[in-house]
Amino acid sequence: MTERTLFPDDRPDKLPHNRTDTSRLAAELAKPFAGKQRELVFEFIKAQGQHGATDQEIQDGLNMGESSERPRRVRLVELGHVADSRNMRMTRSGCPAKVWVVVSPDQPAAVASKANWPTDGKSNPDKTDSAEFVPDFTI
Repeated sequence: MTERTLFPDDRPDKLPHNRTDTSRLAAELAKPFAGKQRELVFEFIKAQGQHGATDQEIQDGLNMGESSERPRRVRLVELGHVADSRNMRMTRSGCPAKVWVVVSPDQPAAVASKANWPTDGKSNPDKTDSAEFVPDFTI
C-alpha cells in the first residue's frame, strides 16, 4: 500500500531503529502509518502558530504515544519543516521542554542534525559564546 503524505521526499522504508530485534520489528510495523503520523504531528504544530508545542503537548493533543510522536517530530526537524523555537515550557513533571514551531518557507534552514554540525571542535553550534546560556521560559 502506497500512502500519499505531505512529505513525499521521506523514505518510509528507512524508519529508524536501534538495531535490536524489537526495535526493528517496531520500525517494520510502523511503515504503513508513519507518514500519516508525521503529517498529523506537522499539522498539530502548525495549528499552534508561534505558540508552538512541546513533545508532551503534541502527544496529548493527538493522543499519540511518545514512541510514535517523537520520531515523527525528529524527522520533521531533519527535513527542515519544524524547528526549535528556543523557548521552553514546563512539563507536567516540572521539567523544561523545548517548544517546536513550523518553519516558514522564507526562513533559512537550521542545522538539521548532528551529522551536519561544524567540525571545529565545538559540540553544539547553537551554544552562544557567553559563559552560560539560559533560554527564555514560557510558562
